[in-house]
Amino acid sequence: MRGITWRFIIKLGRFCSPSQSIYNFLISFKKDKNKTKIFCIGFQKTGTTSLKKALKILGYKCYKEFNWKSYWILRSKKYVEKLKKSNYDAFVDFPINSGELYKRIDVSIPKSKFILTVRDPESLKKSYQNYYKHAPWTRKFNITPQIAIKSSKDRDKEIMRYFEDKKSQLLVMNVINGDGWEKLCDFLDKPIPKKPFPHKNKGRYK
Repeated sequence: MRGITWRFIIKLGRFCSPSQSIYNFLISFKKDKNKTKIFCIGFQKTGTTSLKKALKILGYKCYKEFNWKSYWILRSKKYVEKLKKSNYDAFVDFPINSGELYKRIDVSIPKSKFILTVRDPESLKKSYQNYYKHAPWTRKFNITPQIAIKSSKDRDKEIMRYFEDKKSQLLVMNVINGDGWEKLCDFLDKPIPKKPFPHKNKGRYK
């Protein structure tokens, strides 16, 4: 009964607000947590929305919000402390996927696991061309698909180098190319759900 009540309250909170503010407040009172925190450190447009949905199906309390404000106010050191105390156990999108924040997380929150979503360059190029065409910060920061793709590739390589000696902490997934439950559940030691792996925003992949 208790579990059903919490699920109802949390879903009601999400329904009542277009942002996650009410949902975040309600979930802060839910104490039972997975022991291992999961950090999804892939860039946007690499299947992060699908991954978030998959993690929720597996029972993780997943936080995904393009949250500039809290990161720039707290800066990375204090932000990691906030993550450590959070009742969420999976995190997707900015600022989790920014810069070298994953290194601070790894040092400060031992036994964390990291999922790097990647995407083939040509497929990513087409998606970025549409994405940056409409993004308000494109002109302001002079970002082009070419710059974004190079930055993404360089960062992916650096992440793989960092985890080279602790491979059990890192999973590299190409969701767009078909990586799904088998790979994810093996990494997280979870049973494979009896439902298809979610592919959110599939129409925007190409």
